[in-house]
Amino acid sequence: MFSSSTGNGARLARTLVGSTTLAGLLWAAPGLAHASAEEDPGTACPFNRTLCLFEGADYSGERFTVQSLDPSASVCVDLVEHGWGNRARSAVNTAARTAALFPNPDCTGRAVGVTDATPSLPFQPQSVQVY
Repeated sequence: MFSSSTGNGARLARTLVGSTTLAGLLWAAPGLAHASAEEDPGTACPFNRTLCLFEGADYSGERFTVQSLDPSASVCVDLVEHGWGNRARSAVNTAARTAALFPNPDCTGRAVGVTDATPSLPFQPQSVQVY
């Protein structure tokens, strides 16, 4: 798939273990984004068919990537379980289908769609639905 560099190997291991509990439907990994506001969002999220969430506005700070292993099936990802509740401030979606951001950890509540790049999110999502 893709690799991710992180300063906290234990957190990466927890994320990968957590992702296996979804019966192989999810790939999620934290990483450090090296993008700044002046960079293209595609540089900050160079992966195919992936939702990248960023800790800072304008695709900066630590990055969390997520995708469904089967692009025809959606999966709900609890960001709180992965240590990303109230952390995402911007997002890039490189998938052909819209990703949905939710204010609750179970993909409920009023969703906000991300079709491309969103430099500033209207709220910090607790869960996401991706394809």
